[in-house]
Amino acid sequence: MTEHKSKKPHSDNSKKEDENMPSQRFEDDNLIGSRIISEDAGLPSPDNKSELHDQIDTLNKALAETQDKMGQYWERLLRKEAELQNLQKRMQDEVEKTRKFAIDRFASEILQVLDSLEQGLNFAQSGNVTTETLMEGMKLTQSVLMNSLDKQGISVINPEGEVFNPTFHEAISVQETNHVPPNKVLVVVQKGYMLNNRLLRPARVVVSKAPA
Repeated sequence: MTEHKSKKPHSDNSKKEDENMPSQRFEDDNLIGSRIISEDAGLPSPDNKSELHDQIDTLNKALAETQDKMGQYWERLLRKEAELQNLQKRMQDEVEKTRKFAIDRFASEILQVLDSLEQGLNFAQSGNVTTETLMEGMKLTQSVLMNSLDKQGISVINPEGEVFNPTFHEAISVQETNHVPPNKVLVVVQKGYMLNNRLLRPARVVVSKAPA
């Protein structure tokens, strides 16, 4: 009875020592790690090397395609930038040309007025000038000038008899009268001018006023 009891504890201790051996714990850890990896749906099994190679090939192809597209986009960007720079340069050149030669057409019209004046002066030097011919020449020159101004969008403000408008008229004097209603333009001392509905110069006028 005494020997049997003494041997049994010895057997239990040996079993516990075997379970606590390092080799046994290592095998248990490997078993747990393999189970975790195999349960992960996103990763292939370490033993399936062909599947790993296939995934690497797929990723390499996707990377190559992405790099190729990036190269194409970069070339397009460079071309667009070059086109934009060329467009900006052309616009600057056009603005510079417009600034320099904006008066070109108007200058051509004014040359006709100068020609008319020179013809009148040459005729006056001939000694055959009368008041009538002088007036006729001046009216012709004025007509040529007004036609040139009209082509450039310049119109005359001649408000005689109209209601005084301080936006387009400048009153230089006020005159009392019973013949015209108050606040009317009696006399246009100097005509005004408009450029495409923008005031260039107001007309200088005398305005009517009721007698005191």
